[in-house]
Amino acid sequence: MVIGKSDQRDFLRMDVQSAITFKICGSDQSYEGTSRDLSATGMRFLSKHKVNVGDMLEICMKPGVDITPPLETTLAVVRVIETSDGQNDIAGVLQQID
Repeated sequence: MVIGKSDQRDFLRMDVQSAITFKICGSDQSYEGTSRDLSATGMRFLSKHKVNVGDMLEICMKPGVDITPPLETTLAVVRVIETSDGQNDIAGVLQQID
């Protein structure tokens, strides 16, 4: 499902459910999650690992097919909501990589 302009966003969001790995920038510890949606400027994912607003995360999202390279980017966390099943719904803004 694609969410359109009634959402008041500059870019469309796409439902993308894919396994991801992430770590807090500067850390060697890796965690797992599942992406929920993705846009040109941000993403949202679920994880059992809690992060904090303001954390910078290194994200790696591997697509379901080998011919497509993984998405590797840095994400600035802007929202963390604990879900009823004990996971964390994490949203962030993709950072431009120079």
